[in-house]
Amino acid sequence: MDDLLFPSIPIDNWQMMQWDRIALTGILSRLRPKCALEIGVYFGGSLALTSQYAERIIAIDIDPAVLDRFAVPANADLRIGNSVDLIPSILDEITKAAIPLNYVLIDADHSAEGVRRDIELVLEYKPIEPMFILIHDSGNPECRRGICAADWNKSRYVQSVECDFVPGQVIEHSVKDGKGEVWGGLAVAYLTPTERHGAVQINQAAKTSIEWLHKLSPASSSIFSHLRPRIKRLQAAFLK
Repeated sequence: MDDLLFPSIPIDNWQMMQWDRIALTGILSRLRPKCALEIGVYFGGSLALTSQYAERIIAIDIDPAVLDRFAVPANADLRIGNSVDLIPSILDEITKAAIPLNYVLIDADHSAEGVRRDIELVLEYKPIEPMFILIHDSGNPECRRGICAADWNKSRYVQSVECDFVPGQVIEHSVKDGKGEVWGGLAVAYLTPTERHGAVQINQAAKTSIEWLHKLSPASSSIFSHLRPRIKRLQAAFLK
């Protein structure tokens, strides 16, 4: 069925649940972005999907090995480097060219600070057309903290934020305490060129369910204690 729903996409290495993929397909097929920005590439699953609907894509990843993992779509510009440097420069480039940025997917550094930082960097952009920001793994406690901690009010153009556009779930794999981890899910923010009146409300449609899942899987963020040293080494290498 995946071959039917997602043709020409590397499903085996696409780190999203099927319902996450379907949600992205729905947004992209209706939005048809003139320009899209993907932060975090890994094996190029979502990039392959976005390339089927967006006129132009700019994608960034800190790991140069992504260049050898898959064939980069013809309409995609894949750049290697740190999001702290690349996001501002790309947004400045898009703004100066007067190209509408309609779609952003954030799926890179999954630490709370990394998620918060990437969101706030994107919020520096002033949309000239309606725009969606999607954040993957909104069900994970670490990612969710970053989403909720982000200063959404710094942009006067954010109209709404929903942490549980697609709720996350417990992933059934072994961890040291024998419990699964909560991953997956999509948060979505909607921006328009019209300024907002009042403060942004951060909605959490599945808040009770997600908090219950977090209690059942206290090791859900343990993977990042293992990954953080590697992430820091990669960041240090690109900041030299």
